[in-house]
Amino acid sequence: MTDSKSSSQHSERGGVAKVFRAVVLVLALMVGVIAAIFGLASLVPGLGSLSTGAARLAPTVAPIAALAGVIVLLVGIIAVCRGRRRTGAVTSVLGGIGAVANIAVVIVLVGAITSAGGSVNLFTATFGLSAMDAATPDRQEVYEKTSSGDDLSLSIYEPADAKGPAPTIMFVHGGGWIAGEPNATSSELRTLADHGYVVVSVEYELATKENATWQKAPSQVACAAAWIQSHAGTLGADMERFAFWGESSGSNMVANTAGAAAEGTAESSCGGKVPAPAAIVADYPAFDVTGLYESAPAGPGAGTGTRIFATSYTGGTPEEFPKRYATANSATHLTASAPPTLMMTAMRDDVITPADQLAWADAARNRGADVQTVQIPLANHAYTQTAKNSIGSQAHLSIAEAYLSERLR
Repeated sequence: MTDSKSSSQHSERGGVAKVFRAVVLVLALMVGVIAAIFGLASLVPGLGSLSTGAARLAPTVAPIAALAGVIVLLVGIIAVCRGRRRTGAVTSVLGGIGAVANIAVVIVLVGAITSAGGSVNLFTATFGLSAMDAATPDRQEVYEKTSSGDDLSLSIYEPADAKGPAPTIMFVHGGGWIAGEPNATSSELRTLADHGYVVVSVEYELATKENATWQKAPSQVACAAAWIQSHAGTLGADMERFAFWGESSGSNMVANTAGAAAEGTAESSCGGKVPAPAAIVADYPAFDVTGLYESAPAGPGAGTGTRIFATSYTGGTPEEFPKRYATANSATHLTASAPPTLMMTAMRDDVITPADQLAWADAARNRGADVQTVQIPLANHAYTQTAKNSIGSQAHLSIAEAYLSERLR
């Protein structure tokens, strides 16, 4: 009786273990398929929405997908050794493809980043991802009102151990002029403050179909810069080491404001002299508003979206309002006196055509402006914003800080 009972228990345990191994193998197969497809779509640009989506996530997900591919490969090898040769072999192949493809993505990204003066901690990029908006500003100050009378605020991030006036960054968020808010990337702004910068993130009036802000929002950004200068003493801001930093549509407004300020023609909604920064950082910039409308990329939904951005901001099409588009286009504000600019371009950008961004840089150089370009391969628009500490996040922070450290001495 005892032997029979023991044999039955052993058989049950063996059955449970067999089911467990089968479940693990099925899961490994599924993960292997995802890792392989993701890695290949990240490397190959012609796979439609797969390539578009992969490019948006690759600077965040590639290290994790590479690790997953290695684990799947090991599971497949173990399965082969345990007699599941066909299923184990398929799992091993998928895991191997996923591992190799995603490791290749990481190598390409890290190589480009280090060549541009940046740095990446791969352990942090794999195991240390965190929310982009997890931090809070040290304080907020109302600096202006919208056309409808609502308060506009500045979010201020202060360095903990500042000794005397500190280098200062005015940050202007993106969102196609119709969306976004100043603390969406608060974790990165806090990191900059922890590295010794006073960071002031600007809230500006957002455009709607009924409220074109092509004049209002830039003049509010200019007002914010003037406010920072007039409050430099209480902010602990060193205005000799002052930089503008914008993302996407925010890059357009900081470049236009800086160019006009350098010429002494910047218009502030609140008056006062608008200071010209010592340097500009522009992430995946929307410098060519006309191009957003006329050269809308072919990605799913992207063309429709960029036309909404352009028409909401200006109030209509280039044919209806050519002067508005000319004013909004950053090329209009290009002179040799424009502050030195770092432009970082995502080379798989399906929102703002990379060729338009690079054409602006060429035009700027032809006019005598100091422009440095960094091309981030395999990356789509807003590649920096998925998670703090991702390869993309570390990339643009480290490249920009290396650039600013040279120009804000």
